[in-house]
Amino acid sequence: MLPSTPMLPSTPMLPSTPMLPHLQELEAWRGLAAFAVLLTHAGFLSGATGRDLLPGFLSRMDLGVTVFFVLSGFLLYRPHANAIATDNPAPATRRFVIRRVARIVPAWLAVLVGALVLVPATRTAGADVWAANLLQLQALRFEWDLPGLTQLWSLSTEIGFYLCLPLIALGIRRSVGDRGPAAHVLAIGGLILAAWSFRVAGYLGLLPAGYAWLRTFPAMLDWFALGMLLAVLMANQHRWPTLVETIRHSGNAFLVLAAAVFWILTTSIAGPYTLSPSTSWQMTVRHLGAAAVAALLIYPSAVGARTVLTALLRSRPLGYLGKISYGFFLWHMPVMFWVRSTLGYELFDGHFWVTVVATTIITTVIAAASWHVIERPILDAARRRT
Repeated sequence: MLPSTPMLPSTPMLPSTPMLPHLQELEAWRGLAAFAVLLTHAGFLSGATGRDLLPGFLSRMDLGVTVFFVLSGFLLYRPHANAIATDNPAPATRRFVIRRVARIVPAWLAVLVGALVLVPATRTAGADVWAANLLQLQALRFEWDLPGLTQLWSLSTEIGFYLCLPLIALGIRRSVGDRGPAAHVLAIGGLILAAWSFRVAGYLGLLPAGYAWLRTFPAMLDWFALGMLLAVLMANQHRWPTLVETIRHSGNAFLVLAAAVFWILTTSIAGPYTLSPSTSWQMTVRHLGAAAVAALLIYPSAVGARTVLTALLRSRPLGYLGKISYGFFLWHMPVMFWVRSTLGYELFDGHFWVTVVATTIITTVIAAASWHVIERPILDAARRRT
């Protein structure tokens, strides 16, 4: 997930590169995605999932992770897409790595320390669990999830994207050459095909047993690729003006479609509402549906569409939530565990709304402090040095 995008406006733009419109809207979507993840976890811990609200609503709020991945694919691949479109040098890998480390690591280390205070069970976690988390390998096995930090599997998956992105971009650039944006789209389509080949291998039991392969980066690559496709579209909008204008003028229709797909996901077609195993078909529906919802929400904002949500997405409070969303995502689970433990709530015994309100308030305060005291100063220092 996950990290917000304050570095982007200061990134030098390549000649003839189209400016990114409405960055705040994309930040706002990140903030809403972080809150959606909070809702799904509150629903699970309180037992409200599939019971107290529209069946499946809380369970499917985990598509906030999909939004994170699509946004990351778009925002981080965009400099590469622009470089290919304008035949300019590729972005410097060294600068990318330094800024990503500065963005991810300090806040992540802080929450690991915080979890030791807020969630006593983390203190008794095995050495293998801690080693996996420190090496960002926790996505590989469910038993490597730290108590109170189970959401960090997605950070492991995101870091997989960071590590592979320079090589992926280099491979795409060499394969595309001067053949134009259509070849660029086909190359990214190859990534989607590779991701689904990996997923199908997992469904068929062809991958080594004992690992959570379907939440690792190779199985999630298609979500990142959706964002990469958007980056290609934005970098070549002068070649596809009709497509861009169609999206820009169909923003509300995209939102309606997103709501319709999400409603389908709340049914049993997309699998059970609890941690019970899903069939391969149900996992496929849920994975594709989440991708569709994320794309239908993000694409209009990226091209500057005005919708019924535009005023909300451009509001200062939601923009600020987007800015601190990485810290919000990191801290919401240990805070939620602490809130429910302090109030004497047992697992699955209700108190959903108290859990949501208390966790949201406390997490927002901590995330804001993390942003102003830890994250932004370190990011600013990294920018000055790169």
